[in-house]
Formats: sequence, C-alpha cells, structure tokens
Amino acid sequence: MQALAAVPAEKTLLSDSSNNELLIINLATVRADRNSNSMPAQMRGRKLPFADRPLMINFFQNTDLVDSQTLGEILNETISPKLSARGLLWNGKYLWFDQPNKSIRQVFQYSRLKGEKGTFAWGVCLDFVPTISSNKLKFHRTDKSVIQHLFEWTDEYSSSFFGGHLDGGITTHWGKRQTTNSIRRLFDNYEQTINSWFDRASTLEKLVEIADQQIKTGRSYNFHSPDPKLVLAFLQVKANQLDNAKSTISQLTIDDNLKELLLKQICITG
Repeated sequence: MQALAAVPAEKTLLSDSSNNELLIINLATVRADRNSNSMPAQMRGRKLPFADRPLMINFFQNTDLVDSQTLGEILNETISPKLSARGLLWNGKYLWFDQPNKSIRQVFQYSRLKGEKGTFAWGVCLDFVPTISSNKLKFHRTDKSVIQHLFEWTDEYSSSFFGGHLDGGITTHWGKRQTTNSIRRLFDNYEQTINSWFDRASTLEKLVEIADQQIKTGRSYNFHSPDPKLVLAFLQVKANQLDNAKSTISQLTIDDNLKELLLKQICITG
C-alpha cells in the first residue's frame, strides 16, 4: 500500500462579531492567549470568549469518533456491494481487489488521512512490476502484497497539494451516521469515474497510455508511489519496447545503483 503524501493543514472559519470578518484558524489545539503568537494577527489583543483555555474545533457536535472496527463495518456495508459487481472483494481492511487477469488486478483503496478523514484511490496492481524496498526489488503477486502501481485520487485530494479545497473529495470519521453518509456520498459522486477508469485500464496498451499521461501531467502524480516512470518502464518491456524502457529508467530520480538493479531486471523480464 503506497504512502500518501501529507495533507495540507485543515482550516476552519471563525466569525469576528465586532466587524463580521471571517478569520481562518488552523484546526489544532491552541492556547487562547490574546497576545500569543499562536493566534492569528487579526485576533491578537482582542477580548476572546475562549481566553485562557484550550480551543478545539469540532464540526460535528455531540458525536463520537468512530473506531477502526466500526469504520471497517461501514466501509463493508457501503462500498463492498458496489465493488463486488466488478469482482472486487474486500480484504477486511482498506483494500478491495479482484484476481489477476492477464497480470492485471483492479484495486480500490480507502485511505485514512490526518484529521480523522478519508478519501479514495482506484488503480491497478501489476504482477510484473516491482517496487523498491530496502534497496531490493519486491514483486506484488499475492493477495497479501497487493498495492496500486498506477492509480488515481479524487480531484479534490489531488488539487489540495496546490492550494485546492478538500471539500467534496473526502469523508469524515466523526459520528457513525455522518461517516456512513459521507462515504456513501463520495462513492456515489465518483462511481462512474471509477468504473470508467477500471474499464479503460484493462489492457497493456491502455496502461501505457495512462502511465505516459500521468508523467506528462506531473502535478499530484509526482507524489505517487511508485513513480509512474518506473511502472511505465516495465509496461514498455511487456510491450517489447526494451530501448524505451531503458530510457525511462534513466529518467528516475533514484540512486544509480538502484537504476542498475532495475535495468538488470528489465533485461531478465525482456
């Protein structure tokens, strides 16, 4: 399972009753000292109703944080019926995947984010593409080793790395009902996009196109792990494009020793 890059700090808005100005405050515990540097400049020196006590902002009042077991039950109840129609089965955690079809597995992932939120990623696991782990190559050919080699995030999560808003592309883990509704709503919004992507990513030729497109687009794809260039190189080997694969490996920003390791594997695979 690939690691997600850090999510931009969550923020909320407070209304200043003196002039109805909206002030942005990071969602964190702060000391409500009117002169403290931890407070926004606009609020320093003002009489604050929460002075001299910690401030925690919770959008969902009178709700409890759902635990991991409850979250799993909610995910299974809301997402599994939808994905099972494509042959993707839940692994009891945060992945749904099918069995290999011409070395390709469809994989859906629920990713937990900071701030008790979550989002989706959908992609493919390729049994002929290794990843680098502890300076060694690791293949992903069993149910326990399934990852996403090529994948997509929600538009909102992708744009959040560049100042975009997460709203509409994430779920909450506060309150069972709110959690269920947010997961169902997000999946409903993206179901057609997810299914269309899976339909496209079902052949070697289309996967080459997808990897090449991600590389050319850059932006949030630069945060993907594994690097789309690594995936493209082994797709090119499968497509009998050995010279192109070697050129793609040379573009990776990794240690030269690791490049040599990948080149050796490419020659073996090719």
